[in-house]
Amino acid sequence: MTKTLDTPFIFFEIDNGILIASYKPSAKITLKDAKEIVASRLSFIDKPAMPTLILNQGILKIDKEARHYLASAEGIAGIKCAALLLDSNFIVITTNFFLRVTKTKLLVKTFTDKQEALTWLSGFTD
Repeated sequence: MTKTLDTPFIFFEIDNGILIASYKPSAKITLKDAKEIVASRLSFIDKPAMPTLILNQGILKIDKEARHYLASAEGIAGIKCAALLLDSNFIVITTNFFLRVTKTKLLVKTFTDKQEALTWLSGFTD
């Protein structure tokens, strides 16, 4: 059974033990929005932490403060590991740069193929 939650910035879905987070088209995320996203995620998941697929094709901008918050211990709460599904190799390169600059204790891997991302994440399900 699939469980879903629709919020103003992101659509959450739990499927086969994986949390799928799809950002809404044209999303512009501020620190306040990032805190709302994390609070929604934590109230939605049914485990302490889940492997998470993040589809961010809709994001136009994430403020620097929001990026740092989402990489913090509070911002990654409820996420066991994350696969970022990106729509181009250029964005993969850019994202990998931001991941190196914005340090996080979370295991994060970038993908351009959804099935590869889900296969990788399935290795972290309970």
